[in-house]
Amino acid sequence: MSARTYQFGKHRPTGLVGRRDLGEQVVLGGGAATGILLGYALSGATALAAAGLVLPVVLALLVVYAPYRPRGTSQRRTVYRWWRIKRYHRRALARSGGVWVSPAVEAGVRRDGTPPDAALTEPEGIAGMTWVPVTVRGQHAVVVLQPEARCVTATLEIASPGLGGKEVGEQVVALERWGELLDAFGNVEEHPVKRIQVLARQMKSDPHAHQRFIAQRDESAATAAVPPWLKDSYDTLANAVSTSAEEHRYYVTIHAKFTRDLAADGAARGAGDDGVAAAMAAYLEELWARCEDADLSVIAPLDEGRMTAFIRNAYDPDHAIWDTGLPQAHAFPRNIDVRDGEYVATRAAGSTESWYHATAAVTAWPTTPVGPDFLSPLLIGMPDVIRTIAITQALEPNDKAVERMLAEDTNNQAELLRDRRRGKNVDPRDMIAATATGSRGMALAASGAAGAAVVGYLTVSARSREALDRTKRTTASRARNAHLRIEWLDLEHARAFATTLPFAGGIK
Repeated sequence: MSARTYQFGKHRPTGLVGRRDLGEQVVLGGGAATGILLGYALSGATALAAAGLVLPVVLALLVVYAPYRPRGTSQRRTVYRWWRIKRYHRRALARSGGVWVSPAVEAGVRRDGTPPDAALTEPEGIAGMTWVPVTVRGQHAVVVLQPEARCVTATLEIASPGLGGKEVGEQVVALERWGELLDAFGNVEEHPVKRIQVLARQMKSDPHAHQRFIAQRDESAATAAVPPWLKDSYDTLANAVSTSAEEHRYYVTIHAKFTRDLAADGAARGAGDDGVAAAMAAYLEELWARCEDADLSVIAPLDEGRMTAFIRNAYDPDHAIWDTGLPQAHAFPRNIDVRDGEYVATRAAGSTESWYHATAAVTAWPTTPVGPDFLSPLLIGMPDVIRTIAITQALEPNDKAVERMLAEDTNNQAELLRDRRRGKNVDPRDMIAATATGSRGMALAASGAAGAAVVGYLTVSARSREALDRTKRTTASRARNAHLRIEWLDLEHARAFATTLPFAGGIK
């Protein structure tokens, strides 16, 4: 039996990079209008009229289409897009001077052990957050309210080897079950949850930790009277167990916009933030049930300790992700430096060394048919790289998905026709992607399944700038093996880093 393959349609950017907005059209239109006005005003002098007609148009085209790379960056973008990005970077520098310092150490704690409000601040790139504890299936969880972003999120930790650890047939079944999970949320018009994020966190672990535990156990007084045969059997078992130098964690986050429906549901369950959190807890319990139907084993929802440990480990990989004893105020490290355009530097309190992080966005998904495990080069193909891969899907009902497909197919055919009329060679990858868009529309119409806009982000971490550069080259190579095109988000790594945290961000 031949392996099943999947095709992505032509990529229409929906994330932080690559989108063509109204501002670019205004620049082009303004350049053309200015050229016409100058040409008319200077019509008495032929040379001046020609210059006045051509120069504004050429400048507008250069601003919108001509790429260049500023000093201290690695990407080539247009003048217009660099203007937007530099504006964000200047504002980030103005807010904190480029180095955010956590106030948690100086703020201390109250008499009851809780941190004061002054300690609960977020660094650059993170919207203001309120954590509300809830209970889901008898286990503690935390719901994150982000009033500035007008959204609410909650997260489950999944015990799964991922697609890379399954046979091809199992991978196909897993994807079909995942599609059913997405349908359950996306095809219900009034359901507040319309965005789901999958996180794969890979970090280095200590392969010798188990042997050290055995040595400490042998020296313990509690094992002094253990029969020799029991000790020998345990040693034999420990020698037979292989330990990995990399640990994988998987998470699923649901995201709900703060709408009138969500507010009404929250008001029926309680007052204020507690009511909204209770409503989100009910959606998280529904996600839990859907994950079980999709054969995904849920370890537990992220409570305050688990959420704090995840965020802290993302910024500071030296902090163990299983150390859940930190309070929320210490979720972020001591210093976060966003002054450099090519990375974010973070340093924990009491440490003299920094961690360096860089985030890339997926700017193009595979243009050729790929198997269900096409992300394996990134998921399991970089054993020495600390990284987080985030894929966020914005769901929409079947009718809207088909309408969007028709609009995209019309744009694709118009672009292909325009290129042919200009005598331009048509990229065969664009033809394959355009055909895939139409095929996807047929599949949506035939199955009645929900549609999804997908964005992907990848954050890598290293101990030095040189190591980070090597890691970025390795990551770019593995991305090409996965048939992806990625772009490092220079000058906006601070907010890009947040797209790989369990807040389901980075998609419009």
